[in-house]
Amino acid sequence: MKKLLAVLLFCSSVSASQQSAFYPLGSVQVSVPTPESVLGYRIGERFTDYRNLERYMEKLAAASDRVRRIVYGQTYEYRPLQILIISSPANLFRLEEIRTANLRLTDPRNDKTKAAADQTIASSPAIVWLSYGVHGNEASSPEAAIATAYQLCAGTDARTQAIIENIVTIIDPSENPDGRERYVRWANGASTSPPNVEPLAYEHREPWPGGRTNHYFFDLNRDWAWQTQQETQARVKIYREWIPQVHVDFHEMSYNNTYFFFPAAPPFHEALPPEVKKWGEIYGKGNAEAFDKLGIPYFVGEVYDMFHPGYGDSWPTFNGAIGMTYEEAGGAGISIKKSSGQVLTLRDRARNHFITGVATLETTVKYKKERIQDFYKFWQIGLENPGRVKGYVFAAGTDPSRALRLSSLLINQGIEVHTLQVPAQLDVQRFYAKKSSRENFAKGTLYVSLQQPQSRLARAILEPHAAVKDTFFYDVSAWSLPVAYGLDAYTAESPLPAGAKKISDVELVPGNVVGGQAQFAYLIPWDRNNAIPLVWQLLERGYSVHHATRPFESMRRHFGAGTVITYTGQNKDSLHSDIQQLASTYGVDVFSTNTGLTDKGISLGSNRVRPIKKNGIAILTEVPVSAYDFGQLWFLFEREYKIPFTAMRASEVKTQELDAYRVLIIPSGGDFRPVIDSATVDKLRRWVLQGGVVIGIEEGARFLTKNRSGLTAALLQTDKKEDEKSKDEKEREKTNKELTKRQTLFEKQESQRLDQIPGTIFRALVDTTHPIGFGMPHQLYVFKGNGTPVELSETGHNVARFSPDTTEVSGYAFPERARKTAETAYIQNFRLGRGHVVLFTEDVAFRMFWLGLNKLLMNTILFVPEPN
Repeated sequence: MKKLLAVLLFCSSVSASQQSAFYPLGSVQVSVPTPESVLGYRIGERFTDYRNLERYMEKLAAASDRVRRIVYGQTYEYRPLQILIISSPANLFRLEEIRTANLRLTDPRNDKTKAAADQTIASSPAIVWLSYGVHGNEASSPEAAIATAYQLCAGTDARTQAIIENIVTIIDPSENPDGRERYVRWANGASTSPPNVEPLAYEHREPWPGGRTNHYFFDLNRDWAWQTQQETQARVKIYREWIPQVHVDFHEMSYNNTYFFFPAAPPFHEALPPEVKKWGEIYGKGNAEAFDKLGIPYFVGEVYDMFHPGYGDSWPTFNGAIGMTYEEAGGAGISIKKSSGQVLTLRDRARNHFITGVATLETTVKYKKERIQDFYKFWQIGLENPGRVKGYVFAAGTDPSRALRLSSLLINQGIEVHTLQVPAQLDVQRFYAKKSSRENFAKGTLYVSLQQPQSRLARAILEPHAAVKDTFFYDVSAWSLPVAYGLDAYTAESPLPAGAKKISDVELVPGNVVGGQAQFAYLIPWDRNNAIPLVWQLLERGYSVHHATRPFESMRRHFGAGTVITYTGQNKDSLHSDIQQLASTYGVDVFSTNTGLTDKGISLGSNRVRPIKKNGIAILTEVPVSAYDFGQLWFLFEREYKIPFTAMRASEVKTQELDAYRVLIIPSGGDFRPVIDSATVDKLRRWVLQGGVVIGIEEGARFLTKNRSGLTAALLQTDKKEDEKSKDEKEREKTNKELTKRQTLFEKQESQRLDQIPGTIFRALVDTTHPIGFGMPHQLYVFKGNGTPVELSETGHNVARFSPDTTEVSGYAFPERARKTAETAYIQNFRLGRGHVVLFTEDVAFRMFWLGLNKLLMNTILFVPEPN
């Protein structure tokens, strides 16, 4: 039996009471459970926790012949990641045929004739992927996912029938279950009855760290291309099993906004085809028509760009879809009063996402064949001759594990990677060099050709310069992965050499103990990141470990400063087997020596060889620390290097005993002065004088400067006194002040915007003779944000500084800001008594895909503390 209900959506005139009942669209199958019947409340009356969302999806899958539920992974907190695949029973019967036919379109080399591709296009339903709740506290979209799934599984009206017959819809109802659960647990507990609509009410003021991020406080909407988090890794894997033609990522923005849908704002990445703008306009018109009929306000073409490849709209677009972000006003409790006086409810927010979701599906039905044709065209163009730049070359260098990790990341995204089977001469241009040259490359060198279906994505994430025609960026403006991984990389002007072998799987090559069991010592070179967890495991197992502070040569091999030495005579016999096991596990070659004599440089018993201790480490957390910055350190220590630490509330530094710790890290964040007052700074100073090491990162470093905490003599560029400024600086300031007096409001806003550094690659120079610089190259390409520069110091040591010829290497920086960055500090070390205060003025572990810099931080922890 079917129950007939009034069609309440997309009417030309709809009352407010009717708008509240926004689904179903018409008649339904009563055998399919409604959300209310399972949850016990109407959508929008409270926030649905993840277990109830999961329970409803299970009930839906059990009751409807239109849906298949797949668990594709799990979160760090062991919650399942799931999708629903919804279509007509006839389409589900041949679902595997539909899936494989669509995958053939993504590699035109599979269909030898145009007729074969045309047949696939004509006979295939479109595939639309709807993703909800990547930010856990943007809480309305999973509620909309429930309503949308019910509509597609239960609806018997003509519109729903057209959708399920022509589309395979994939719904990911909650991309970030851990973040959602963190938010919903708080929000449902904080909500009053009736809801308090005042914006300052507690139920709208989410506490630290918020539910936006996953377990490790990572923004999963910035992780699609980098795949540092296991939720992203699992999602990309199943996404690539389908590769839809349309992808929508549902979000929320500030409650005082309206609703955003495509077309997107500039800039558009130059590797994207013109069809992206075309389809943004087509889907925008479909959404606008739906909203216009209901009088729901919206905006398009502002704020949300298509430049950075890591978003949930841009990454699918680089994979052939029209990927789109839909943003609803929200970020609040059940009901909140906007500045206009209008009350915005959770049900309103879910309704709006439901409307655009249905409108997107209906637009896809209307343009199905054309959309699939453009999808196929996207992959065809990838096979065309790419022009002067044929591809990208990167060598394993001194740390093969990083090159392998990059190769694995590319392969997991469908990018073809080849390895040279014999040495080759190639015409190349080293990243950021001014001229091309002909270079010799060894067997095993990696080559990514731009003549492949995934050429657009390969270019976007590998190219040294992301072409920038605009000056507004919603996120960062540079991200080249070979640079982030610290690899020697080149643009190739020679095509892929004949005989190069395509890599299908990447495994870490086990390390060896070279020379067999040592009589005197084992030597661990400090040029591989994986040497860090290896050494920490030795410390955890109670072994005595030392490091050389000067280079030496032994066994006809050069060993740089930072080389780790474990003496056999000072350790248990189990050292031999443990070294062998750890070398194999971490892919690090360890060298045995039977003598303390060396061929050149210091002897192994020199006083230039110093002990490494397993020091206690504390990292500040909670307000005012940035959750993002704490989270990436948490991940770096716990997952990357397996180094334990204590998370300490910033507000409790004043009361906590620090004797158990030798290292205290202050991550970036807000103003630390309210929680670390002058008395607490004095406490820290005494602790440092006794041998403690304080490390500040970004704003944590700026807090440690002379005019903020006074713990060091470091000076912010903006804190310079008049008599400390040069004549040129004074003249420029005077000119700028005069200019500002005559600017319009718009001109002032534009000047402020243009002066921002949105995340740009700069060149830095490193003192590799300092312990913080051990194992690093003299020249680094580093990621710089918008923080105020720190002047070079006369009293502290400038471990690393921005190059004197610095302009931004890649990305955007206003010329004056780039000039002000030149010859300023990147890392400074101040000696206080037996301890140190170290300033990292920029992030060295940005979003955990910037793997080439974090050794600088690990060096500080391992090598800088003085032995007791």
